[in-house]
Amino acid sequence: MRILVSGGGTGGHIYPALAVATQLQRTFQAEILYLGSDDGLEAELAPAAGLPFVTVKAGKLARYVSWRTVTGLARVPVGIVQAIGVVRRFRPQVVFTSGGYVAVPAGLAAWLHRVPLLMHQQDVPANLSNRLLAPLATCISLAFEDSRVYFPARKTLHVGNPVRQAILDVRQVSVEQARQQLGLDPRCPLLLVTGGSQGARHLNQVTCRALPALLERCQVLHISGKKLFQETETLARRTLAALTEELRGRYRLVPYLDAEMALALQAADVVVCRAGAATLSELAVLGKPSILVPLPPAIGSSPQEANAAMFGRRRAALVVRNDDLTPQVLAGHVETLLTSPTYREAMVRALSALARPDATEAIAEAVARLAGVAPTREEQASLC
Repeated sequence: MRILVSGGGTGGHIYPALAVATQLQRTFQAEILYLGSDDGLEAELAPAAGLPFVTVKAGKLARYVSWRTVTGLARVPVGIVQAIGVVRRFRPQVVFTSGGYVAVPAGLAAWLHRVPLLMHQQDVPANLSNRLLAPLATCISLAFEDSRVYFPARKTLHVGNPVRQAILDVRQVSVEQARQQLGLDPRCPLLLVTGGSQGARHLNQVTCRALPALLERCQVLHISGKKLFQETETLARRTLAALTEELRGRYRLVPYLDAEMALALQAADVVVCRAGAATLSELAVLGKPSILVPLPPAIGSSPQEANAAMFGRRRAALVVRNDDLTPQVLAGHVETLLTSPTYREAMVRALSALARPDATEAIAEAVARLAGVAPTREEQASLC
């Protein structure tokens, strides 16, 4: 079974694609070829995962006019021609895309060669590339039920978002053990603050200014992002200078966590973070109460705001707009969550209803089924 996998631009698109590709190799001994952009993060991550990798030129399909938009559009026809050549040579039985602008040439090439296309939608609202591909897709897997309104019902399959195997494995580690392995106090509640791999300046600044109130209640593990580490460290040092040595010892600032990130999430009582689809899926699988501060839109609407709003409606998280987050607001919400076990337990139950720990297996099986390899699941009998 030969499967062409494509997804790129950001880790949020790439990691699910890698998870599905790995599952297809493990379960169905599939031959995988990963198609990515020549300037995307996937060019580093896919080969590192041991996957054969080929690049095409892909232009970002932005909704505003700029020089970068013009140059990006100029790359699109070149990328489509290159993707057609890849499909013609590799002759996949199915193409799987997980989003990002590189998915457009991959999906179009699949359609032109009459190869079944399974497209995955991660965020609640459909992004531009997936809106373009939807009419060409054979099947559309959804991370969240709320996304059904964007696509033809006969094509959709609600399976959840693939999460990293490390997240699934860390569920076997107790909260106290996770803290010990990270060198933290196993008995003291932990607040984890993260703005993702790039960091979030506003989250960093608010957290640093809220430290006097936060450290009275809990210990804080703060992931600043590599580029923002120095400025965050300077601000934190100024704030901590007025505190006792005991309280200062409750704060740890790191630029980035990779292998230990799953452990950090498991160790946390409360997580403060953005609202990317992959992050929310991991919080749901681990049952972690959170304060979501969605990334505001640069222009138009923000998928993170829609993701967070959906979690908020289901009482699976507290949601605060980026501009509304102040040190007082942050400290107040953290105190509410830490001092109300009933509130936290209700949030964990709501998260459990959203969790899909078997999403990777379900998508891999759907891909294999389109290739005529996997048996049909009862729940998929009338879908796609």
